[in-house]
Amino acid sequence: MSSDISAKNKRIAKNTIALYFRTFITMIVGLYTGRVMLQALGVNDYGVYSVVGGIIGFSSLITATMSHAISRYITYTLGKGDKEKLKIMFSTSINAQIFMSVIAAIALEIVGEWFLNTQANLPEGRLFAAKWVLHCSIITLAISLISSPFNALIISHERMGVYAYTSIADAVLKLAVCFAINVYGGDRLILFAVLHILVALILRGFYGWYCKKNFEEAHYSLRLFNKNLLKEIATFSGWNLMNNSASVLATQGVSMLVNVFFGVVFNASRSIAIHVNSAVQSFVHNFGTAFTPQIIKSCAAGDIAYAVRLVNRSTKFQWLMTYMFIVPVCMESEMILQLWLGKVPTMAPLFVKLAMFESLSVTSGQNLFRLIQANGTIKKYSVHAAMTAGLIFPIVWLTFALGAPVWISYVVYIIDFFLLNLVRFYDIKKLMPFSIRQHINECLKPCIIVSITSFIIPLFVSHFMEQGLIRFFVMITISVMWTGLMCIVFGLNKNERNFVFLKVKQIYNKALHR
Repeated sequence: MSSDISAKNKRIAKNTIALYFRTFITMIVGLYTGRVMLQALGVNDYGVYSVVGGIIGFSSLITATMSHAISRYITYTLGKGDKEKLKIMFSTSINAQIFMSVIAAIALEIVGEWFLNTQANLPEGRLFAAKWVLHCSIITLAISLISSPFNALIISHERMGVYAYTSIADAVLKLAVCFAINVYGGDRLILFAVLHILVALILRGFYGWYCKKNFEEAHYSLRLFNKNLLKEIATFSGWNLMNNSASVLATQGVSMLVNVFFGVVFNASRSIAIHVNSAVQSFVHNFGTAFTPQIIKSCAAGDIAYAVRLVNRSTKFQWLMTYMFIVPVCMESEMILQLWLGKVPTMAPLFVKLAMFESLSVTSGQNLFRLIQANGTIKKYSVHAAMTAGLIFPIVWLTFALGAPVWISYVVYIIDFFLLNLVRFYDIKKLMPFSIRQHINECLKPCIIVSITSFIIPLFVSHFMEQGLIRFFVMITISVMWTGLMCIVFGLNKNERNFVFLKVKQIYNKALHR
């Protein structure tokens, strides 16, 4: 049993390393892409693209729900070892995604046209370009949606190296798109949207080729369609739909409220914050991606205790890693954006700081949600989560209508998502053996101590230094080193500290004897 757990842990470690290699590259490329994109499009067109992206984001109400359900069922079936059912599930999933892409395209065309024509706060003369972005984004979405079962196969089989390389290719292609529009003399926003269709087609072709070559179940056949299996996935997705609908309203819906009440300039600032936040989240959430297949497979095999241990461990590591970014970003957000973008949009530094804590509020409960999904009994949780997260959109709408500042939306989101963890605790206790006290002692308590102590030295040093390049480099160095020290001292237990020291010693000895 211990050797089996050791093998699983090694697989998780190997996959995590592959994902971090992917994320390091994609984060660097992605941040540079954001700079080039802002310079090529300008603040107004960047804001227009963000507004239309908000409309497309509503499609995740359906698309992300189905994709996550398919990924969960494929991984669960792999854990059961039922190869024949896996073949049927793959073909059924493709059919379901084709149907969903048609429904999503029709709905988005209707809703998007209505919003752009009647509600959107766009610069004069940019409606035509915005509609082009809408149509192209819908096509891109449909292509990506049909690719999701192939993507799910790669992750379920834990081929994280391939997943890493395709993500890097995606980031590089999107950077190439930004360079292409930078030298284009016509409407850059339209060309930007059209070229994203090409990127989606290239990735779709690779996913199909790789899966057919490496996985015997990855062969589509209309005859393998199973109505009962589709009904099971649809039922699972239906309850998840309630949860996702609230989350989409809390993110994309709020972005549209920002456009209606404040205009595209603030959408550009919010988009910058989302861009930075996405880079940080992709880096931190690698732990979640690497742990998720093992959590689901452990539940499928009936080893709930191991699945719970994985959730507690991964939640703590993700929180601590998020704080490694939060402290330096919060201390030097203005200089970071100035060096990155050159011209910084209005209120972008404040948005970036708040977005970091928004990310933390999501990270703190993400693995608890994965545990509920792995169990498969999500009806009651979906209702409870939808009721909790669904409060964000109406509260933000009300505060904006009463004259509250634009940044209040982040505060509402952060408070709500931390409270959502209480709902998750309640529902997990109803589904399986889960000790809330153990989760608090092993995960939340050390994370809170690190969160408080990490700012002590950076705040003290910043008080005695004037803002500038010298302070920037000093503060980044001190923030990372001090936060890392607090993570080791207060965040890790004795066994975890010994493991870290052993690995550092091994790396040092190898470097010394070269």
